Amino acid sequence: VDHIRKVNAAEAECWRRSEGVRVAPSDGVLGFECGGQQWVSEVAFPAGRVATPDGTDLRYTQELLELIEAGAVPAPAPLEQRWSCGSTSPMSPARGTREELFSWLGI
Repeated sequence: VDHIRKVNAAEAECWRRSEGVRVAPSDGVLGFECGGQQWVSEVAFPAGRVATPDGTDLRYTQELLELIEAGAVPAPAPLEQRWSCGSTSPMSPARGTREELFSWLGI
């Protein structure tokens, strides 16, 4: 666990030194090199409606973080959480309407 904390601190320092503002087309800004192969576990789940989120997303993330810390699980940081409205794609885990809100959480 101490090693993971040191790695996470080094990564945080790297990002702190890299911060700034950049204006460019989205494919140039959003595309980035991850630095190698990554093993990611990601879930998507309903979190209310776009106009009225229900807090499920934050409760789930808080509970997960507590389990990681209590079990001293060497999870990489930061946890990545993002949101989207429903998708019309039949195979999407966020299948729903544009009014529905979904949270995506990756560790």
